[in-house]
Amino acid sequence: MVQFTNRQVLKWMYWVLIISIVISSHCKVKAQKATIRWDQWGIPHIEAKWTKDLYYGLGWAQMKAHGNVILKLYAKARGKSAEYWGGQENVQSDVKIWRLNIPARSKTWYDLQTTEMKEYINAFVSGMNAYTRKYSHLIHPENEAVLPILNTDLLSHLQLSYHVGVGAFALNQQSTSWENAGSNAWAIGPRKSASGNTMLLIQPHPPWMENHRFFEAHLTDDKTNLYGIMQLGSPSMAMGFNENLGWGMTFNQADSFDLIELELQNGKYKLEGNWTGLEISPASIKIKEGNSFLDSTVQIKKSAYGYLVSEKNGRALALRLSGLDRPFMMQQLMEMGRATNVAGFEKALSKLQLPLQNIILADKKGSIGYVYNGIIPQRPSGNLGQWSQIIPSSRPGALVHSYHSYGELPKIIDPQSGFVANSNNSPWTSTYPPALEEKDYPPYFAFSNFDLRARKSLKMLLSKDRLTFDDLLEFQGSTKSELAEIVLGELIAFAEQSKDQDLKSAAKVLSQWDKKLDPKSKGAILFIEWYLLVSGDSMFTKEFPWANLEGFPDGLTTSAKKKLAQAAKQTKEKYGSLDVTFDSVFKTQLKDKVLGGALGLNEVGCFSAGFYRPGPEHKKFLVGGTAFSSVIEFGSRLRAKGLLSYGNFTEDPPFEPTDQFEILLKRRLRDVYFYPKEIRENTKLKELLITE
Repeated sequence: MVQFTNRQVLKWMYWVLIISIVISSHCKVKAQKATIRWDQWGIPHIEAKWTKDLYYGLGWAQMKAHGNVILKLYAKARGKSAEYWGGQENVQSDVKIWRLNIPARSKTWYDLQTTEMKEYINAFVSGMNAYTRKYSHLIHPENEAVLPILNTDLLSHLQLSYHVGVGAFALNQQSTSWENAGSNAWAIGPRKSASGNTMLLIQPHPPWMENHRFFEAHLTDDKTNLYGIMQLGSPSMAMGFNENLGWGMTFNQADSFDLIELELQNGKYKLEGNWTGLEISPASIKIKEGNSFLDSTVQIKKSAYGYLVSEKNGRALALRLSGLDRPFMMQQLMEMGRATNVAGFEKALSKLQLPLQNIILADKKGSIGYVYNGIIPQRPSGNLGQWSQIIPSSRPGALVHSYHSYGELPKIIDPQSGFVANSNNSPWTSTYPPALEEKDYPPYFAFSNFDLRARKSLKMLLSKDRLTFDDLLEFQGSTKSELAEIVLGELIAFAEQSKDQDLKSAAKVLSQWDKKLDPKSKGAILFIEWYLLVSGDSMFTKEFPWANLEGFPDGLTTSAKKKLAQAAKQTKEKYGSLDVTFDSVFKTQLKDKVLGGALGLNEVGCFSAGFYRPGPEHKKFLVGGTAFSSVIEFGSRLRAKGLLSYGNFTEDPPFEPTDQFEILLKRRLRDVYFYPKEIRENTKLKELLITE
């Protein structure tokens, strides 16, 4: 038998310990994993021990679902789309992006992030790049030049898609055709809830375009159990919920941008009466033409009022954007998602990194809230309408020196009504009876807007003393026209008494209509034709405020009623009959499929609403509207249903997700899988990622 001395044993134990440490360290690196379980709807449930690994998995998942779209978005945000693909439209895009100094600011923003946020950004980008390396054959050849993705790309994309695309939405060339874009959000407190649990409805209505498209995901680590939606290319949850709290957003009128007219002279502009030099710096861009490149220079011109975006005849327009000096939106959104109650959420929100949007929230403890969020300039006088015009630089207040604090913004926390609700209406009407007085706030904070959709929203909420989860499921998909509820009886009575046969036929169709804009609804098209004829005129004998929920207009004008005959004639000429179904006219195109039926219309007071562009043969094609809907109840066990209308993939999916659009047409929601057992039972694909 071999004998060992004490010295030999100690030496042997020493080397065993060293080897064990090395192996353990090596295994620890390789054991840091993110697990992605894709459910039947195409939703990734991403789980990791550490947050950085969670972000790695999120980057991987977004590229799997939308890789080529994201590369195009990032290329555009870099200001290099003309370099990669050429074309005058891309040149114009690059010039705009450089004039606003977005690429350079993104580098500054990245450097200012905390060590923690840099780690998460880097992990998200690493996950994206790892996916493109492993599945390089799925990247379109024309997009390969965009690779690798940079850690500043998502910050450039954030500025372009949010600060410019949302904050300065009205500057978009297509904004006039999107004027009915909007959103709905409700929070129901214990006073209004049949179960005593708080409930939340989230329903944004953005354009269905790549830079406004949502990605639905579920994120779980040692600090987070968060479900919701984010913009493509962003790692930050924009709206969603955890086990204790949730929030939604709707577009508001916070003054998040200005266009200021400047006087120019020899590279100088007038600043409060004095000629002052512009800050001018050049930026080089490349423009692809065939197999060669042209070099061009963009002059970045900055004034104290903002960046110059247009010059003509000794004048210039400077664009001020709220939030360009506040680089911590991602940090704030992460803290909002980790909050467990309204007070903690408000602490995160009070950092005011988001330039605008109403915030509606609810927590498990029974609190609900509404915040008219915005980075709003302090003005000496004037109302929002006046400050929404092109502003002469000589006007007092045109040069912004300071912004309102979080404490000065309109808020409603736990109102007596038991609910808060917003459908892009003003803060003063975001519960009923009102809990805020407009006179208590500066007149430049908000418009006093309240339309038919907002009226429909409040009327549904007030239709019952207490609401159930199933009530919210029914209400969220409603396309019943509030305008039809108000005028249809009078319109039918007028038509029935007429000797005009077209009017009598119209009366018969409208009397059988269910007042909905659902796919097989008959009468909706005739009613819409009538509305389009009267909408530019005075419809009622006396002007009526829609916010008066207790009353009704005095009546339709004779002219408005008579136009039903013209509407009937036009409907027959365009579509062949008066009782044409809604889905035979209103269409939705998803990829290469054209589907009948879609969403209701904001103009006639539908809650779940969309907006459309004209197509051939008098058809209308959906371009935006209800993109995501979710109803959540915060009980002892969280209960939720949801729907991402257009699905979670633009790439070819590795399996065939269940079609969500068909559920949208039925005005329903599908299951949301939040707990481990239900996630495992509904997993269609599991991926185990080893991070490096």
